[in-house]
Amino acid sequence: MFRSIAALLAVAAMTAIGPPSRAEPPAESPLTYEVQINGESFLVEANRQVKLESKARPGVTYTVAVRVAPTQRVRLNSIQFDYDLPAKVKADARGESRSARVTHELGFSVLLCDIGRPLNSKTQEKALEILAKSVMTTLREAKAKGLEISEPHQRKFDGSPARGATVRYRDAKGLQHVYLVYVLSGPNHAATCVVEYLENDSDDVLPLIKRILDSVRPIDRRR
Repeated sequence: MFRSIAALLAVAAMTAIGPPSRAEPPAESPLTYEVQINGESFLVEANRQVKLESKARPGVTYTVAVRVAPTQRVRLNSIQFDYDLPAKVKADARGESRSARVTHELGFSVLLCDIGRPLNSKTQEKALEILAKSVMTTLREAKAKGLEISEPHQRKFDGSPARGATVRYRDAKGLQHVYLVYVLSGPNHAATCVVEYLENDSDDVLPLIKRILDSVRPIDRRR
C-alpha cells in the first residue's frame, strides 16, 4: 500500500515546484442561470433581483436573485475543500487519486493531493519525510539558494491533524520563498499539501491559506 502512496508523494512534490507567479485574471462567471421553482424552469441573469411570473399558476409571481457565491467548493475522490474567489483552481483527474491546485492573484498556490485512505501516525510521519525529501531534491536540482528545512512539527487544522515542515530558499533576485509541506490525515481521509508563497507576502496570504486548509474534510457520502 505504501509504495503507491510514495509514488503519489513524489509526483505531488514535482508538480508543486515551479516559479511563483501572479494568477491570471479569473474567467468571468456565467451571466445566465436556470432556476427551478415548483417544477417550473426560468432563465435569470446573475447579480440582479427579478420577478418571475408563473405560467403554470396564473397570477403567481416569484421574486428571486442569483449570484455566484464568493466561496467555492472542490471535491476530489475522498476529500473536499473550499476556496475564495477570485482564486483559480485546476484539478487533475488522472489516475486513482486526484489533485487540485489553487492559484491566487496575490501570488500564492496551494496544491492538495487526495491520498484516498487515512494514515496512522507512523505512516503519516513517513509520508511527510518522503514528500519533504522530494521537494528538497527538486529545489536543489533547480539551483535554489540558501535552501533550508525546519524540523517536522504538528499542526491542527479544523478538519485534519497535520504533520508538516517549512522549506525556505532565495531566488536569483534574492527574494525569500516559502514552501509549507503537510500531510493531513483524519479518521476517514488523508491528503498531501504543498503551499508556496513569497515570505514578504506572509501577512496577506497566510490567513487565506489557513482558511483553505481548515476546510479540508472527507466527502459526506450521505448527501
